[in-house]
Amino acid sequence: MQHKRGIAASTRLQLMLDNFWLDAAGVIGLLHVVGPMAMRNTYRFAARCTPLQVAPAELPTPVAVRILPHMKQMETLGFALVGCYDLGELAIHTKSYVAYFCNPATNDFANVTAVVSPRGVGSYFEFSTRFSNGTVLETNTNGVPPLTPGNPDVRVFRFAEITEPQELFVLHHQLLEKYAGELWPVGETKGLEIQRLVRVLENYGPRHAKIGYMVLADGGGFYRLTWKGAFLMAWRGLLPASLIRQALERQAMRAERRALDGGGVAALQKA
Repeated sequence: MQHKRGIAASTRLQLMLDNFWLDAAGVIGLLHVVGPMAMRNTYRFAARCTPLQVAPAELPTPVAVRILPHMKQMETLGFALVGCYDLGELAIHTKSYVAYFCNPATNDFANVTAVVSPRGVGSYFEFSTRFSNGTVLETNTNGVPPLTPGNPDVRVFRFAEITEPQELFVLHHQLLEKYAGELWPVGETKGLEIQRLVRVLENYGPRHAKIGYMVLADGGGFYRLTWKGAFLMAWRGLLPASLIRQALERQAMRAERRALDGGGVAALQKA
């Protein structure tokens, strides 16, 4: 009798597990249909960016705690503060702030960015170098892979595990030497350095419109998603695709760091 009860319990457990996976698959399938519809109806990106310069002491407290600790570190690395800016609502229901820096001796740029959304405050710091042939190399601590294709003229490396600007800056210059050692870095007109960031942000919508992800709407003030953009972005952001993409990104960045470390060791041995 006990043996029969054990078999019955095992059967019930198996049925529960089967039902769980069926329900989970149904929920994921539904999200892959509903998600794009919701994203298309809600996502907007500003067509224009008008930075409002603010004093560091005037930054909102949740933003200040993300930005201010890194400002002195950037200056120690040879960067001069261009200014702190309120970038406004670039994407709907968000507010973006940036501390922007320039190193006129090397034509490197840096920024510490914080984005306020209903989910909280996210932040990262970044080093960026633009070259005379129009290409750009960026190194940052933003651990979230983009949901859209990257700009073919911009090579981006993401190291979310790094917490100190100095460590990232060393990596940035190792990557410059590896991928752009023969190229000439270019700067910006003194006093207009922030326009470099403005150009990047204002090119976001037109670039995605060109590849069919967005269209200009709302009287020319914002870009909204096409159905193509909504489906592809939503699917990339949902499970399991989001976890797979993050894992592949981390693996690629770990491999890049190992290659750089190996090159440094080889150079020392050769010397």
